[in-house]
Amino acid sequence: MIGPEEIWAEAVRTLERDKSFALATVVNVRGSTPREVGAKMIVRDDGQFGTIGGGCGEAEVFRKARVLLEDGGDGRLAEVDLTGDFDQQQIGTCGGIMDVFIDLWRPRADLEIARRLAEAADHNRPAALLTVVDPGNPPGNPPGSSPGNPPGPGIARLARVGERTVVDISRRAAPLDGFAGLGATAAQQLGERTADAVAALFEVGADGAVRPTTHFEPSGAPRVFLDPITGAQRLIIVGAGHIAQPLAQLGSMLGFHVTVIDDRAAFANRERFPNADQIIVRPFAAAIEALELDRHCFLLSVTRGHAFDEEVLRTALKRRNGAFIGMIGSRRRVRATLERIAEDGVPASELAEVHAPLGVDLGAETPAEIAVSIIGEIIRERRAGVRDPFSLGVKLGRLRR
Repeated sequence: MIGPEEIWAEAVRTLERDKSFALATVVNVRGSTPREVGAKMIVRDDGQFGTIGGGCGEAEVFRKARVLLEDGGDGRLAEVDLTGDFDQQQIGTCGGIMDVFIDLWRPRADLEIARRLAEAADHNRPAALLTVVDPGNPPGNPPGSSPGNPPGPGIARLARVGERTVVDISRRAAPLDGFAGLGATAAQQLGERTADAVAALFEVGADGAVRPTTHFEPSGAPRVFLDPITGAQRLIIVGAGHIAQPLAQLGSMLGFHVTVIDDRAAFANRERFPNADQIIVRPFAAAIEALELDRHCFLLSVTRGHAFDEEVLRTALKRRNGAFIGMIGSRRRVRATLERIAEDGVPASELAEVHAPLGVDLGAETPAEIAVSIIGEIIRERRAGVRDPFSLGVKLGRLRR
């Protein structure tokens, strides 16, 4: 699946070729839908890049995006209603509604913003695209006022639909001041949501603060969509044995940036891991110490021995910074390893975040089955935040629920 880092890199490439495109982004969902808030696709005159779920709904959004691309004009909202989509040969399982914002990106006006977003995604730096999806009509403005028809001096500035900026919390500048009527409180709120990488729709209040909303009924208040740029989630496989190979394949299939680490060049090489984005041949501790771990990282210890697993865990826990850390092994091996680490003063609260034994309870036996079990736990953790006895770490280990 195409990740955010690929979407923005493709946006830059398109604009650098002096081509405009329409960007379709899911900004709100109700009920069961094929894609989550923040899913997006680029629509050009030669086709599309990315997906918002496929099927008739995506086809209709594609059509509207092509119309915008050909005719120009302001961005617009499209409601994709899947509750009555029964004209397909195969009826899907989704029956909700998606609100999709379609906006035009032009080379001269938008290349710099696209470059900033692509750079943030490439470096896994917290940032977000902030877009006005509904300009509203602030109190005191006469009906019919618009950015192209200002209401007059002394009246609140109207936002423009499609107006956008980048929220980059790594920079000290405050580009949000005055954007769409936002105040200092809103800038702080949106910065916090950017750091948490949570996409959301907000209504801008008369006081300049923002409040989450899930409705598009006219209220007179502008609405903005915050679209965090998280970059590629990273799957770091420590140990290049038999389980690592299907893990790397599955990780690549799911859109992870896959790193494989081993101290043996005979195992960690391109022939055995053709789908890996990065292969590191170094001692385990040294390799992990050279990495920047964060909440977008999933580090898995699948080494050839418990001594190496212990080395990996000790090193990773010192640099965890919100990363998912897991280790395969029997209940006895896991318990012994964690107890030795605890004896050296590592807090129990830290050890309770280690996913060990790693995987969900599928009864897996072969390397491929074990890899599926591990990936299953990662998907549950990142999509639903679920930890229950179906996870081996809860059932057999100490993983905090």
